[in-house]
Amino acid sequence: MIYPIFVYKSPGQYRGHMGASFQCRSVADSSEHQAALQDGWYATEDEAIAAAGELAYTHGLNKRHLAKVLKDKPWERVKPPAKPVEPIPDDDAPPTRQEIEEQATLLGIKFDGRYSDKRLLERIAEAMKGT
Repeated sequence: MIYPIFVYKSPGQYRGHMGASFQCRSVADSSEHQAALQDGWYATEDEAIAAAGELAYTHGLNKRHLAKVLKDKPWERVKPPAKPVEPIPDDDAPPTRQEIEEQATLLGIKFDGRYSDKRLLERIAEAMKGT
């Protein structure tokens, strides 16, 4: 992913799709991006608006506009995001157990659940060296 990028929260000072309000801020790197997502920010404004629901559409409106929006209920016509945002994996993080097992399977290494990650990684390294 190329940084900086925006993250979004709703409600806020900007008006977007169908009059929903949102706010945005820029994040400079992966760790800041992950922290923002865990702190209630979203990757897209649509996700932020869907999460806020009615409040995204009614925030900051005067009485006349509020009455119209409450009558129209635009939040009921918005579909929720298809899937939740998954955290971006850290490239420097050690491999997960699933990744280790996938690599062992690809290399034809026989193992079972009793093997520790360390032992399985050693067997993978040996197989890759050709020993």
